[in-house]
Amino acid sequence: MLTKSGPTLAAAFATLLLAASAATAQETTPLPVDAPATSGPVIGFWIDNDLFGGGTDRYYSNGFQFYYFSGARPPYGNIDLLANLVPWIEPGGVRRYGFAFGQNIYTPSNLTARNPDPTDRPYAGWLYGRFSVLNEAPTAVDRIDLDLGMVGPASLAEQTQKAVHRIVTGATYPEGWNYQLRDEPGVVLSYEHVWRSVKPNTLGPLEWDFSPHVAGSLGNVLTFAALGSTVRLGGNMPPPVGALVTRPTSSIPYQDSPYSQRQGRFSWYVYASAEGRAVARNIFLDGNTFRDSRSVDKHPFVGSVQAGLTLRYDRFGLTYAQTLQTPEFRGQKSLTNYGSLRLSVQF
Repeated sequence: MLTKSGPTLAAAFATLLLAASAATAQETTPLPVDAPATSGPVIGFWIDNDLFGGGTDRYYSNGFQFYYFSGARPPYGNIDLLANLVPWIEPGGVRRYGFAFGQNIYTPSNLTARNPDPTDRPYAGWLYGRFSVLNEAPTAVDRIDLDLGMVGPASLAEQTQKAVHRIVTGATYPEGWNYQLRDEPGVVLSYEHVWRSVKPNTLGPLEWDFSPHVAGSLGNVLTFAALGSTVRLGGNMPPPVGALVTRPTSSIPYQDSPYSQRQGRFSWYVYASAEGRAVARNIFLDGNTFRDSRSVDKHPFVGSVQAGLTLRYDRFGLTYAQTLQTPEFRGQKSLTNYGSLRLSVQF
């Protein structure tokens, strides 16, 4: 099948951003301009794999990311230009700056076919680097990500999957990578806004909070608008610094907020997160933008739910989560099901 380009969702995206603007217009208590850093930098790693979802080895097969986020500091310098382009971001908040490197791998349901079913999901990979700006105000968190990368053979997804499947006992060797998407540079600009409470509610000896969010991306790789929320229940919880649900543009810095009121070195919580997305462009389903390639008929609306457990002790964080996502294209045989493992260390 040949590539097809979908309509843009500029109007829907603009509506979500206006909603974020209205919500963050409420008065907050900003930190002084010369406030020192109140939490240090963090490095982290996460991996998604459908091996954790029953070993299906299909659709979104694997993803990983290494990231770094700076300590919390007041806004300063030309590096804030990206955040300053969004007028409703709270000027009195503290900001972090991040860099990340990652890769995503997508495959059809049948890995043994040398010529994959043209109605099944195409083989594809995405290798990218990311620059991020994260702004924290007491009742809101905004994050902007700029991704630059490559789709196609240059993503090294074929080499990565084949190397892993040679090592893992019983893994099916993928035979159809000759039909993967072609090389194409990718640019994705993403935005996320999370409403939050600095102090969680109490439920007997436990704490809980509810954090709605909006998100969206624009680019030749991904263009979508999203709306969702997260509920957490636990003990000694830090304020949330991002939406916990996993998506193709995820980057979750697990670290303490400068507004944290945690007591002691240990904290934990379980969470459930849900998100609905309206998708205008997904190169991994629509195919290459300017060249003929395999493609499928995508569903314009996708839902995702995730449940997980986070444990934090002192500077170290560990999360395991499970994600279920509704079918992304016509003829998809099952839900997308994968697990996520996330590790972080704060300095």
